[in-house]
Amino acid sequence: MKCYVNFDDPEKGLVFYSDQMVKSGIFQNHYTFPILVKACADLGRVREGEMVHAHVVKCGFELDLYTRNVLIHMYSVCCRIHDARKVFDLSSDSDLVTWNTMIDGYVKNGEVNLARYVFDVMPERDVFSWNSMLSGYVGIRDMEAAKLLFQEMPSRDTVSWNCLLDGYSRTGNVVAARALFEQMDYRNVVSWTTLMALYVRLKDYMGCLRLFDIMMQGRDIQPNEAILMSVLTACAHLGRLDRGKWIHSYIRYSGKVKPDMLLSTALLTMYAKCGEMELAKEVFAEMPEKSVVSWNSMITGYGTHGHGEEALETFLEMEKSGVRPNGATFICVLSACTHSGMVLEGWWYFDVMTRVYRIEPKVEHYGCMIDLLGRAGLMRDSEDLIKNMPMDSGPALWGALLSACKTHSNLELGEIVAKRLIERDPEDIGSYVLLSNIYAGQERWDDVEKVRKIMVVNGIRKEAGSSLVQFANSDMWCFPENVSVHKRMMMSSMLSEMGAQIKCQIET
Repeated sequence: MKCYVNFDDPEKGLVFYSDQMVKSGIFQNHYTFPILVKACADLGRVREGEMVHAHVVKCGFELDLYTRNVLIHMYSVCCRIHDARKVFDLSSDSDLVTWNTMIDGYVKNGEVNLARYVFDVMPERDVFSWNSMLSGYVGIRDMEAAKLLFQEMPSRDTVSWNCLLDGYSRTGNVVAARALFEQMDYRNVVSWTTLMALYVRLKDYMGCLRLFDIMMQGRDIQPNEAILMSVLTACAHLGRLDRGKWIHSYIRYSGKVKPDMLLSTALLTMYAKCGEMELAKEVFAEMPEKSVVSWNSMITGYGTHGHGEEALETFLEMEKSGVRPNGATFICVLSACTHSGMVLEGWWYFDVMTRVYRIEPKVEHYGCMIDLLGRAGLMRDSEDLIKNMPMDSGPALWGALLSACKTHSNLELGEIVAKRLIERDPEDIGSYVLLSNIYAGQERWDDVEKVRKIMVVNGIRKEAGSSLVQFANSDMWCFPENVSVHKRMMMSSMLSEMGAQIKCQIET
C-alpha cells in the first residue's frame, strides 16, 4: 500500500486494502491507517477518508498520534477544516507536527485569523510554524503583517525569504522585492524566478534581462523553464532576437532544460514577434504536443507580419489536428485578415466563430472587424456594425472608426463620430487631435482653429512628442534634442536604475 501511495497511485492503494487486506483477514496496525488516510488526502476524497476514520475508531487506533496528525491533514486538504479542528481538539498529547498541521490547514483554507490564534497559543514553534503563518499573510496580501512577522522570526531559512519575496511580487511592489532580494544571503532558483517574473509582469523587460545576466555570471544557479520563459518574453517585447537565439541554443545544447510545451510556445512566440517566422515554424514543427496557445501564437506571427494566407492555412491545420479554437484564436485570425486587407475572409471567419463554434463575439472581436472594415475604407459598414453590437461599444471602437475616417479623408462621417466621442468624454485629447487632422487634410483651417479654441476653453493641452533612441543590440540610449531637461532627468534616472548608459543627445 505504501508503494502504491508513494509512487502516485493512491487509488490502487485503497483498492488493495479493501479487496486484499480486509478480505484476507489480516489485522491492521498503527502503520496501516496513516497510509490509507494519506491516499484519501492525495485523491481529495473525503467520503473515503471518513470511512477510513471509522475504521480507525473501530480498530482502537484513534489515540495514535501519527494517525491523528494525518487525519487533520486529510480533512484540511478536503476543505473540511472544522472536522480537522475536532480531531485536533481530541489530541491530548499533541506534538509539534500536530500544531503545525493545524496551522497549515487553517492557512490553506483561508482562515488566517484562526491560524494566528493557534500559532500564538502553541507551546513551541519551529521555522515551519513561522513560515506557515507568513504564507498565510502573504496569501491574503497583508504585507504589513507579513513583514512584522518576518522581522520577529528567531531564525529564517530560504523558504522564509522566498515567501516574503513572493508576497511583494503578488502585490507588485518591485522596489521592496528587489531590496529584499539584495539582502538575501543565499538565493535559490525560486528567488530568481520570482523576481524575473515580477519584472515581466510589470513590463520592465530590460530589468528582467539584466537580472538574468547577473544570475548567469554567478554560475551557481542554473536557469529553469520558468526563468527561461520570462527571459524569452522579455526578448519578444524588446525585439532582442540575438538574446532569444542564445536562449534557444542553451535549451538545445545544455541538456539541463527540458523544452516542454509552455517553453516551446514562449520560444516560437519570441521568434514570431521578432519576424523570424521560419525559425518559429521550425520550433512549432518540433513540438510533440501543441496547445491552443501554440497555434494562436503561430497565427498571430503570420498575421502580424502580413502573411494573411499563411495565417488562415495555419488555422485550417489547427482544425484538422483536432485542437478546438477559442475566442482568442479568432482574434488572431481576424487580426491577420486586418493586416492583409482580407475583408471577405474576415466576414467569413466572424460568421464561422458564431455559427460553427458557438463563440459569442466580444468587444475585441468587434474591434478587429471595425479595424478591418475601416482600413478597407468601408466606414459605413463599420458604423453599422458598431450600432448593431449587443453590448456597449465604448469609446475605443468609435475611436478606431474616427481614425479610419482620417485615413480615408471621410470628413462627413468623421465629424459625426468625433462629436459623439467628445460628448461622451470631453477630456479625451485623441478625439480633438483626430478631428483637427481631418480638417487639416481638407485644408479647412478655420475649423482647425475652432477645434484648438475648444481645447483651450476645456483646458486640454497636447504635449509635444518625444522619444528615446536605442543603439542596436545594446543598452545605450540617446535623447532627441526636443526633450525637456525635466524629462531627461526623469528618464535618465529610470534608465540608470536599469543599468543603461545615457549618451549624448542627438537630433531626430
